[in-house]
Amino acid sequence: MAGGSRACYIMQKESESMWFKIEVIPYGQKTLFLPADMVRECGPVAAVKFGGRSIRASIQPRDDLKLPRRNSFASPGRIILSDKLREELLLADVPVYRVKLDRGRLVFGPVIGLLLGSATQRYNPVHMMKYSDRFGIYHRIGGLVYAFAPKLINWREQDAYGLYYNHIKRGWEYGRFPLPEVIYRRDFHTDPEVIRQLITYTGGRLFNSYRFSKDEFYRYLKGNRRLKKHLPPTAPVQGFSQLKKFIDHYQKVILKPAHLSRGRGMCIVEKVGAGYTVHDFRTKEPTVYELYHDKLLENFFAVYQDLFEQYLVQRYIPFAKIDGAPFDIRVVMQKRPDRQWECSGMECRVANNGYLTNISRGGYALPLAEGLKQAFPMGYTGLRERMEELCQEFCRCLDRSGEHFAELGLDLAFDTEKKLWLIEANVFPSFKGFKRMDPETYLSIRYRPMLYACSLTEFGVATGGP
Repeated sequence: MAGGSRACYIMQKESESMWFKIEVIPYGQKTLFLPADMVRECGPVAAVKFGGRSIRASIQPRDDLKLPRRNSFASPGRIILSDKLREELLLADVPVYRVKLDRGRLVFGPVIGLLLGSATQRYNPVHMMKYSDRFGIYHRIGGLVYAFAPKLINWREQDAYGLYYNHIKRGWEYGRFPLPEVIYRRDFHTDPEVIRQLITYTGGRLFNSYRFSKDEFYRYLKGNRRLKKHLPPTAPVQGFSQLKKFIDHYQKVILKPAHLSRGRGMCIVEKVGAGYTVHDFRTKEPTVYELYHDKLLENFFAVYQDLFEQYLVQRYIPFAKIDGAPFDIRVVMQKRPDRQWECSGMECRVANNGYLTNISRGGYALPLAEGLKQAFPMGYTGLRERMEELCQEFCRCLDRSGEHFAELGLDLAFDTEKKLWLIEANVFPSFKGFKRMDPETYLSIRYRPMLYACSLTEFGVATGGP
């Protein structure tokens, strides 16, 4: 076969697609102009599909449109679209699209959505620049990636206003687009009913579909015999008498808000003789209270009634230390395009204020090997493998929940006896430590969800370089 015909034949395979640059011309009808070889080889095409939009269109051959012998992101073919058809498709002005033939329709794509929460002030070009570093692998995705707020969805028209990433301009631009075929969720507060609607619309291709509270995670994981032994004893706070019994039993406990992350809202209570020491981290500057008897402790919790509302109490684990400061390990688990979980990065997070290891609360990051060597100078062989095994078991357990997850930040810690503990799990983790310490790993972490999202579309992830 000639080069053009061969290219079209490949495109006919459901698993394959081709790269095309789209040109738009004024034209009174909904018309798509294709290379003549492509029209002859592919047969009749009745409609053009983009995201959830499918529009009947006139398909016209043009001899001046040639298919490159080696079609790629850097060497795309050329397609001409009437302005009327583009308007109805809501086709964004991106440099290249991938195109494939599916049951008599030409499909343009992929269309991937970023759900970043309900606060519409986030959806502006300046704020969105922080997400631009995810597009270093755009040549393996192509098409349209846009961010949208739930309140800007038009369910009747099945479209949304948002901002799309313009790969050429390296910036974000406003537009109206069809609802995406895959959604990467990175928010805490979207109405669960909206999430359910989007899950239904995408056929389950919205990942990070549910945010477990700390209490829900704990109760769910307790049912797994392999994980249970790695969980610190934890209970919801139900009143002062229950809390005091927990403190008396374990001598030192942590109080955590069930629905907050990154060390916010924490208190540490330690029994010291007949009294108690309280380290209060609910404000920017930690406060220490010395309470010399039970009544003062009761009065403290009477003043701060919020500690009885949606809080957990957990046994304090004496973390192993680096230079006298406790540390934990942030493990990033992400799904590859083949749907398998993989560890994308590990870092030690060292407390800089006595207790809190969170980077956003003053902690600092160290490479895993360096941190373990400092903490366990007598030997740390096999510790990484133990952590990876625990994290894989956690992810397998979570997959059985029926929710769709593809990215997790797991906080692990070794105690002074080298016992491994699962401290916390975050569905929307922060990667600040990796960004400061290991930019290469950081970028790899940022790319992975985009590649996974693309793998869920009908196009899949493109191979090869630009």
